Amino acid sequence: MKAALLFLSMALAAASAARQQTAKPAASNEQLPPISYVCPMVGDEDVIEDKPGRCRKCGMELKPIRLDSIWTCPVHAAVIKDKPGTCPLDGRELVQVTMAVSWTCPNTNIDSVSPGTCADGSPMLKKFTPRAHGNHNPQHGGLFFMAPDNWHHLEGTYRNGGVFRMYLYDDFTKPLARDQVRQMTGRVITKTGASFPLVAVQNGRYLEAKIGKLPFPAEMAAKLQLKVISPEHHFDFTFPEYSKEPVAPRLTDNAARPQSAPSTVGSASSASSAVASTPAPAETTTLSGIDPGLIPLPIPDTVPEMLAQLSQRTEQIRRFIDQGAFANVYVPAFQAKDLALALDERKKDLRPEHLKIAEPAIKRLVRTAWLLDAFGDMGNKQQISEAYTQFAAAVKDVESVFPDR
Repeated sequence: MKAALLFLSMALAAASAARQQTAKPAASNEQLPPISYVCPMVGDEDVIEDKPGRCRKCGMELKPIRLDSIWTCPVHAAVIKDKPGTCPLDGRELVQVTMAVSWTCPNTNIDSVSPGTCADGSPMLKKFTPRAHGNHNPQHGGLFFMAPDNWHHLEGTYRNGGVFRMYLYDDFTKPLARDQVRQMTGRVITKTGASFPLVAVQNGRYLEAKIGKLPFPAEMAAKLQLKVISPEHHFDFTFPEYSKEPVAPRLTDNAARPQSAPSTVGSASSASSAVASTPAPAETTTLSGIDPGLIPLPIPDTVPEMLAQLSQRTEQIRRFIDQGAFANVYVPAFQAKDLALALDERKKDLRPEHLKIAEPAIKRLVRTAWLLDAFGDMGNKQQISEAYTQFAAAVKDVESVFPDR
């Protein structure tokens, strides 16, 4: 009898624990990013598909994920916003990064790709998780590249006085350990063919070559050996002017300041508190000298305006590719992605035969926008051109089914 009671007690406890750990899906009016399928293998994060399957590079089973582009502080990732602005912690401009978005319940290991309700009836908490290659923003005002091994990242700067500096990062854009930097060797070759050795500075924070003053645009190539036994990789740099280290503006006493920095990256509470304490960014009245393709625009209210802006963004992507400005492609690509998601909300008004075309076309457009971002960072023209061909085909299908007037 005691054994039976003990078994029953254990069963009830297990059932209670299961109820505490189980979250129920719930309807949500929130516009969710589409589910993509990515490779979990380190180094194969550029594999992004719109349906389940196996990684085309390593054969591992693809993992479902929702990817979203958000805005955060350059050095304070706890602040998360859905639009440009200024960081409430140091006043610097927010930067756009890619994160994985999911939902969880407190004190559980639940990690769902869709919102829902926790066992206690409370809504699941939205969280953002940094993703490899999600942040390719220069940290020192230079030009940012990803190495062919898909793990190392580097940033080259050309300082006043003719000094070239190279900063090294991992796949999360975290600075490499100083002993790793010191193991690297390289050289900088100018347009005239002169070669200058890249040498680690005493504190090991970066590599440096004193190449002298060059006329602008200053063109040079860096040859870098990432490890003692590894091939030498080639990176091209063109600097229109001297690089400038970003400087945080001085916050006045009257500026909005948070009481404390959020402690949990991407948690619902930290995100909302960051938004609440962020001062409204000043409106920009002039954008002289800035390429229109690099200017974020609000999503229009009407379908014809959305289609017109989508066509404009598609042309801007093509122009950047033709110019070799691969690092700029992500801006119009992400804007096109947001336009596609806005059109997705309007697909309910389409006829059934048009809906069958619109749904897969929008998914392809979103997926290839992410691919354009990934391949643009690697600087591989063939890959980015192939992704653009798929992207343009998806845009054409979208335009064929939505009314343009």
